[in-house]
Amino acid sequence: MIIGENGLMKYMKLKAMRSRLQSETLAIKKKNEDANRQIEDLRKEPDRVEELAREYGLTKKGELIFKFDNKQ
Repeated sequence: MIIGENGLMKYMKLKAMRSRLQSETLAIKKKNEDANRQIEDLRKEPDRVEELAREYGLTKKGELIFKFDNKQ
């Protein structure tokens, strides 16, 4: 009963695994909520989307990028 196939040891391991999986699930749900919040914020602020795109070197059609070295 304690050590067997459906014993107490297996129950304790499964209980610990369940607890760990619940914690991981909560963490993932929080990340998803944060990502969804960011998406909604970006939908409301198109200027912020353009600002982020520029940080990644993206341009609008027909624009040119000039890069200058700060060397003397």
